[in-house]
Amino acid sequence: MEEETIEILSDAVKEYYGDYELEELCSRFGMQVEYRGAHPNHKKIVTQLITQKYHTNHQRFLETILPKLLRRCEERILNTTWDVNVFDEQMLPHLKKLQQLLLKGDRKSPLKSGPVNRFFTSRADLVKFFADAQTALTIVDTPLGEGTLECIRGVQTPIRILTAMGLEEFSANFGRRLSALRAKGLQVEIRRHLKMSDRFVIFNGRCWMVSCPLVDVGRVTLSIIECVDTKPAVVKEIGKKWREARVYRR
Repeated sequence: MEEETIEILSDAVKEYYGDYELEELCSRFGMQVEYRGAHPNHKKIVTQLITQKYHTNHQRFLETILPKLLRRCEERILNTTWDVNVFDEQMLPHLKKLQQLLLKGDRKSPLKSGPVNRFFTSRADLVKFFADAQTALTIVDTPLGEGTLECIRGVQTPIRILTAMGLEEFSANFGRRLSALRAKGLQVEIRRHLKMSDRFVIFNGRCWMVSCPLVDVGRVTLSIIECVDTKPAVVKEIGKKWREARVYRR
């Protein structure tokens, strides 16, 4: 669990703190900065903080940096469009939990206890799973169909669907179903990218690799495997492809 905390905090510091600002903060609290090439080694700095978090200066460092990380994450979400803040939306719940863990001195981590891998044999199970989304829901899937839309009908948060750009067009029924769901208040945007292969689902600060298209659930069993170590790289790559992708207009 400590390793997971280090990974999350390292990613956040790297994303929201510039090199000079981080160096100044380390100097203020008497922490030595090790470098990886021309840049501070964020993971070594954070490892020192977390493994010795009850050291007075380290606790003060965390008390200084964690509220700023949370504020900068929230500000970026508020001041940018949702098509460019995939990383920030997934980082936000983790930063809130880190504040509970590290600033209140609770030795029991409120972060997830381990990877969650699941199997779905029916579309109804997927509807319930996605309905638990408290953050924006990102789905990377191909091909799409009416069954895809059925799986997300219970979601209350914004939805991004990233799919492949092929020769085939969506059916007329797909377009009508999409329009009907939007009329009921579902916030969903679909984009198509030239280079798509793997399938993923991202929400509530977690990321899963998906075994098959959502439209196939019911005919086959769909499994999801949680990405832990690879999550930051996967989320960033999906965010990059989302910005490059072409909007499906209906």
